[in-house]
Order: sequence, then C-alpha cells, then structure tokens
Amino acid sequence: MSAITASTEQIHRPYNRYQLVLNKYFTKGSLTCLKPEVIQRRIAADFPLMLNIEPTNACNSRCRHCPRELNVEKHGVHFMRMDLFQAIIDQIAPYRLLMLNFHKDGEPLLHPQLPEMVAYAKEKACAEILHLNTNGILLDSDVGRGIIAAGIDDITVSIDAAREVSYRNLKRVSGLRRVEAGVQAIIDYRNEIKGPTVIRVKIMACEDITPAEINLFRERWEGVADQVQVTGMHNWGGALEEITVTDQKSSTRYPCALLWYLLAVNSNGLVSKCNYDWNYSGVVGDIRNQSLTEIWRSPAARHGRRAHLQGRWDYNDVCAGCVAWVAFGDLIDILKERDEFI
Repeated sequence: MSAITASTEQIHRPYNRYQLVLNKYFTKGSLTCLKPEVIQRRIAADFPLMLNIEPTNACNSRCRHCPRELNVEKHGVHFMRMDLFQAIIDQIAPYRLLMLNFHKDGEPLLHPQLPEMVAYAKEKACAEILHLNTNGILLDSDVGRGIIAAGIDDITVSIDAAREVSYRNLKRVSGLRRVEAGVQAIIDYRNEIKGPTVIRVKIMACEDITPAEINLFRERWEGVADQVQVTGMHNWGGALEEITVTDQKSSTRYPCALLWYLLAVNSNGLVSKCNYDWNYSGVVGDIRNQSLTEIWRSPAARHGRRAHLQGRWDYNDVCAGCVAWVAFGDLIDILKERDEFI
C-alpha cells in the first residue's frame, strides 16, 4: 500500500468554488465536452472557445493506449519555441478562451520553459481556465513546482493504476510508487504556498484495470487529491487496434461538436482540427505563417465541419474511427445553426 495519507490540510479549499465554474461550461465529468447551451450561445465567428497548445511531443512514458510513438517515427520530436508560444498567446488574449490546455500528444513537463509559458498565459489573462494533463512522472520537479507557483488553474494527473504490475503493463515503464509520492509532494507544495491549482488524479476503466483496482485507486486518493476521475478508454480513431474501447458508444453516428469550438496547436506549429489528431491527418493550418483567426475560418476547417454535417466521416483518418463524438449527443441542429454563423 502507498504511504499516502489524507488530512484536512490536504483538501484544496477553493475546489468547490472552482467546480461551479466547470459546471457552468462542461458536461458532468468532462473537461472537453461543452454543454449544448454553451455551444449554442458562445460559438464565435472569429475564434475557437478552447485551444490545446502542445509544448512538446516528447514523452518519458510508452503507454500502450497512446499512438504518440507512431507520430514521432514519422514527424520527429519537437519542442515549441518560447517566442512562438508567446505570439500565440498574444493572439488569444483579446478573445479570452474558456480553457487553454497545455498538452496534446507529449508530456508537457519535459519542456524546461513550461513555467514561463504558464506565467505568460496567466499574465495575459488569455483564458478562464489554464489546464494541463500530465503522466505525473516529473510533477515533483523544478518544472512541476514552477507551474504551481505560476498559478496554473487545473492539473489532471493520469496515474492510471493502483498496482505496480498494472502500471507497468499500461505505461511500459515502472515507477508507480514514485509517481504517487510525487503527486503527494506537489499537493503538499500547493498547500504550502496556498496556490489556486486544482489537482485531480485519473484512472481509466479498461480490460487491464479491474473494478477492484479502481476501488483501490479511489481509496488511496479520495480526500487527498481534489478529485478522483474514472474515464473510459478510446483507440485514437482506430489507430490502436489492440485497444478495447470502453468509452461511450453509439450505433448512430452524428457530427462531433469539437470541430465547432476547438483547435490544437502541435509543438511543430501545425494546427489540427482537434486534440485527437495524433497523425496530423486533420491539419487545417500552420501557426508559423497564419493567424488563428485565419485558420479557424480556413477552407480546411470549414470542409471538416461540412463533412460532418453531411455524414461523411471517412474524409479524415482520425474521424473515421473516432468515438469522441458520442459524449456530446446528437447536436446536429445546433451545429448547423452555428456553422452558418462561422
């Protein structure tokens, strides 16, 4: 058993107030799916509501459920330059996003300038929520403590296991106990400096993780982390055939609402239509020579939206086998209306 212990000092007191902000925008249990009424009311003609910026596509884990290595084999490893990051934030600031995510395919804490990135985004007040997803291996480090000190709003730690054997099987690296200790240390540090950051831990329900292990995970983290999140597993648009999908499923296909409010800037500057575009088959622009406004309203971005409204899912490799759209429900009437607006 882990040495993790709970105390009243380890419970993040502002969490309930922060949860009200999440509840205002997102469907229950999600930091991606906006509520239908938010999509209907907030879609902007010139700019997305959410953005992923990937600091790097490098990673220190080799997860079985992630296609990142397939991307790197073809496109190489990239670290976003600070000047490019700042230029993106300067474009975002006048619009104020609902959420800015500091992640996509890689492990963001590998970027040595990540604290400066968070601090710059915070200074520019470019989003209501600054969020980051990490595997937690480097959380208790100068970079990890740096993003807490810079005031990042929300961190999701994908621990994904409660037993070392499960962790090694999923991550293809060892070190669960070190990750657990690192998460505890960063929670203690957050409390010590009275930082605002919400820290949640996540595990995925899948064939490698039994219900008993999920219960063990809850026992270890409830009352320690600010939230324990249990999600399903998807297969990245069919890229990972050996993965059994445990995310929500539907026999009826309908458009994916992500295309109407989100873009993802890869670490090499290419801009993807969504954060599931691991192989760049959904690239709609290049931030190095186009503005985000131009990309948002580009022919490539519009083509993707129209394809979904017309039921053409196979126009794109990732869309063809994706299951992310299921979580939104059928919003085609709202999306048709918003498509005319954009």
